[in-house]
Amino acid sequence: MTRICRHIIFIFVAIFSVFLLISCDGPGDRAYYRGNAEYLNGHYNAAFAHYLYAAHEGVVPAQYAVGYQYYYGQGTKRDESEGITWFMRAAPHSLRARYALHLIKENKPAQPWVLQLNKNGYHKTKIHSSKACVISVKCK
Repeated sequence: MTRICRHIIFIFVAIFSVFLLISCDGPGDRAYYRGNAEYLNGHYNAAFAHYLYAAHEGVVPAQYAVGYQYYYGQGTKRDESEGITWFMRAAPHSLRARYALHLIKENKPAQPWVLQLNKNGYHKTKIHSSKACVISVKCK
């Protein structure tokens, strides 16, 4: 085989390998996607387990999701300080996490209509678990 043919084959294999690596999701990404499916089906405990694994793998949306579930006690025991810790981990790369921290700091609900629901006697936790979309993990 000529030297030029070997170089062409090498370049082709190198480019193909790069495309394969780019298209592959790591175990953290797969756990995050499984967590989304579980969350949307209302299986919050299972979703939390998947999100927590993905968050430890460095998946930023999963870090936000873990913070959300800790903060509101969804799928795990409510722990606001742990929720804030996870929001802070996600914040450098997540606008949603920064917004969540802002809302917590300002003691404001996720949406203005939440105030009206509070006035009408709905419990705050129930409101937040109804997926206020701007701050929630996933909205249907």
